This record gives sequence, C-alpha cells and structure tokens, in this order.
Amino acid sequence: MKIFNFSPPAGMVSAMLIGLMLLSPLATNGMAGPQTPNPETSDPQAKKIHITAQRLISNTADNNAEFIGNVRASQGGTLITADSLKIFFSGKSDTGEASPAQSLDKLEATGNVEIKFDNRLAVARQAVYITARRLLILTGPGAAVTSGENTITGETITFYRDDGRFTVEGGYHGRVTATILPEESGLE
Repeated sequence: MKIFNFSPPAGMVSAMLIGLMLLSPLATNGMAGPQTPNPETSDPQAKKIHITAQRLISNTADNNAEFIGNVRASQGGTLITADSLKIFFSGKSDTGEASPAQSLDKLEATGNVEIKFDNRLAVARQAVYITARRLLILTGPGAAVTSGENTITGETITFYRDDGRFTVEGGYHGRVTATILPEESGLE
C-alpha cells in the first residue's frame, strides 16, 4: 500500500477523474425524469474536476484510491463533501485492454456526506454510486434529498438514473417521510 499526501500517481489521477465525471451526470438529472443535455458539460472548463482532502491513499494492488479528511470534490455545478471518498476501479478499460485510465466500478463517499446538484441537496452517512448500473444509493438514518421546499427522508434512498425513478425505505430506525409543496391544489 502506498500513502500519498496530495500527489497521486499519474495513472491513478485518470481513473479518479473518470469516476467523478461519471458521477457528474447525476447533477444534471437528479430525481427528474428523462435526461437532458447540460450546457455546463459542453464547456471544457466545466468538465474539470477539483478534489481536495487531507490525505490520499492509493492501493494499486487492490485497485482503489481513497481521499480522506474534509474531502471536497467539485465539477461544474456538482459538489460532493464527505469525510472520505473511495474510488474502486478495474485494471482494464471498457474495451478489455489495459489502460492507464482504467475502468471505474464504484464510488463510495462516507461520513457526513453532502451532494449538491441541480438545485438539490442529498445528505447521508454513506453514498455509493455503481457505474455499470448507473445507480446511486444513499444510506443512514436521516438520509434525505431536498429540492426547494420538497424533501424526502428515509434510511435508504436509491436513484435509478436510467429511468429517473427512486425508492425510499424507512428501515429499522424509522419511517419514510415526504414534505411536498404542490404547484397546484393538493389533497383538498
């Protein structure tokens, strides 16, 4: 295992940047339905990903890298903050050939997770993004997503990015709650 302070190996940087770029489309679609193009992603400056942390541990033998301590990752209008952000990747590209960029399998943010995207805020103890399934899972008591005055909370919130659907489970610690401000008349 190698420990680095703010200077990951060159091949690892590509894997981490690809991973965060794959997460960024979440910022343009969030809980909404069909995906729409984001004008921010057509600008090369908006595609840049900036990550800061107190420490980076790169474990090439186990194909992962972890940013630890006051992690802040941003790209365009998306901001992720957490106590740690771990990136899991395979040693081969999507074509199956060896690649310095490698293929991202999963991102895992842990501890005081906040994800700000598309005028929404997601908070949880843990957030996992599985790239192949395009799936975001927020977990922990009080996991919540807020959009304006609308809020959903539960112990597990799962976003299915391909079709814009989500599920919320109350779990052992409580029930699902939702606060909705309808645009037109509600239950009356």
